[in-house]
Amino acid sequence: MTMPQIVYGSECFEYKAIKKKKKNIGILVTPEGEVIVTSPLHVEDSLVHEVVMKKAGWILGKLKLVREISKEIREKEFVSGESIEYLGRRYRLKVIEGGIKGVNVRLFRGKFEVTVDSKLEKDKRQELIKAELIKWLKEQAKVKLKERTEVYSKKLNLVPNRVVVKEQKSIWGSCSSRGNINFNWRLIMAPLSVIDYVVIHELCHL
Repeated sequence: MTMPQIVYGSECFEYKAIKKKKKNIGILVTPEGEVIVTSPLHVEDSLVHEVVMKKAGWILGKLKLVREISKEIREKEFVSGESIEYLGRRYRLKVIEGGIKGVNVRLFRGKFEVTVDSKLEKDKRQELIKAELIKWLKEQAKVKLKERTEVYSKKLNLVPNRVVVKEQKSIWGSCSSRGNINFNWRLIMAPLSVIDYVVIHELCHL
């Protein structure tokens, strides 16, 4: 099935159009780089296309962010000199060989310092460095996303039942009918303004 395409300047993208029993047209850019547009059953395709065209600049901005975040995890070799995205900034990775067991990660003086057992084989070392860096980012995501949710919860007087940060492949965040808000841990790589945008969006569902 051919998906509708939007041409915006020198760039273009396709979107998946879905009809639902709802009141408004909604646009979602997933962490996988898919653009999903949902619209009420009675709305004509031409109007949906017009709305998507008007939001093309915003959508392309989100697609660029998704590509940058995905590239950070997928294409890394996890060796000294590479950069890791954290809160919208790039930090150099410095791998230090030491007499420790396993891997230790810290953000120190503008760099990600990773101390690793010098006795580990190269493949095993890179695997452990990746796992520990992701673990560190997930832990920071839990702290920062809950912190930002608390800030805007007080400002908007909207209190969620609970906030959970986890692995989500198709969405940045969600809010259940019970008031439970879930966030994608990969948001920790995005600028704080993007994190706040997602936090406020989910709180507004309440």
